[in-house]
Amino acid sequence: MDNFRKEFPIINHFIYLDHAGVSPVSLRVKNEVAKFLAEASGETGFDYNSWGNRIEEVRASCAKLIGAEVEEVAFVKNTSHGISIVASGLDWNKGDNVIVFEKEFSSNIYPWLNLKDQGVEVRFIPLRDERILFDDIEDLIDSRTRLISMSSVQSINGFRIDLNRLGRLCKSKGILFFVDAIQSLGAVSMDVKECGADFLSADGHKWLLAPEGIGIFYCRKELASKIRPNLIGWKSVENDHDFENIEFKLKSDALRFEEGSFNTIGIYALGAAVDLLLEVGVYNIEKRVYELGDLIINEAEKRGFSLKTPQNLKERGGIISFAGDFDPKEIAEKLLESSIVVNNRGGGLRVSPHFYNTEAEILKLFEALDEILIN
Repeated sequence: MDNFRKEFPIINHFIYLDHAGVSPVSLRVKNEVAKFLAEASGETGFDYNSWGNRIEEVRASCAKLIGAEVEEVAFVKNTSHGISIVASGLDWNKGDNVIVFEKEFSSNIYPWLNLKDQGVEVRFIPLRDERILFDDIEDLIDSRTRLISMSSVQSINGFRIDLNRLGRLCKSKGILFFVDAIQSLGAVSMDVKECGADFLSADGHKWLLAPEGIGIFYCRKELASKIRPNLIGWKSVENDHDFENIEFKLKSDALRFEEGSFNTIGIYALGAAVDLLLEVGVYNIEKRVYELGDLIINEAEKRGFSLKTPQNLKERGGIISFAGDFDPKEIAEKLLESSIVVNNRGGGLRVSPHFYNTEAEILKLFEALDEILIN
């Protein structure tokens, strides 16, 4: 992993441990954006067709990252955009219900609450012992449950649900399954076919190490034609480049949700970020993230802090959250004064390292924390 550490100039200024928030981008992302701008400005030529070719290469890389087929992946602005495609596009019936976790990040709550005028009920799974229990999910399911939307890893404390088990449950009940993958994609392996996801959405600016404003949306190919696009444009239709003949025939795959011209610069940046992750290897990244998480847990326990993240590898992702006799918001602010970046959520100090971080950085975090608490 040390070979890739030089890709991240952030290490020269900060110990950056907040990848569950907004992540720094790598030099190759920066350089790819610069390369695109040089082309777009005409400095190094101007080949518009090559942009389209690169966009499709990035789509293929993103599909590979999640185990999807290429035509099942659309580019979106952010996670909320992807969730809203399904929330606004399904043919809902009065009396339908959707199940979500009560402490989900709000982007996975508001699109479903917006269905109230259509008579759709949102049912909330409670948090118990820092976990989501399958018994609670099953208790909420009835014959009118249409969809379950769940984060692969919870932003509040890093709890990771068993997506495969949840996918099997949804399939057995005939329920649609939406995965909000923003807090795991890029740090934990993901296979939409294996877990049985019908839909997935994830922005690039967290564990994918890409900029804000670009993300991916997965729609299982059998379902794409059943989702009515809320936004329609020239790229929504099959013969999108036949500008002289108007024929309103929507594409039958996920590309129907790309209504107009691409955020090309964002896709170039996302592509460079995803290619880096694939080069390192997602399983290598996952292993490294878990190793650093183990170290955080050990150091927190040494100091008598209470863990808000389950210790079991099967129940956590890259986020480790712990609490003690301190105000986590105040501690995060004081650590920032020492150029150490963490965050606070749900009453705990949230630490989220990525593969390029080191054990030495984790130890420096706890040394700085000790100094703050002593003083």
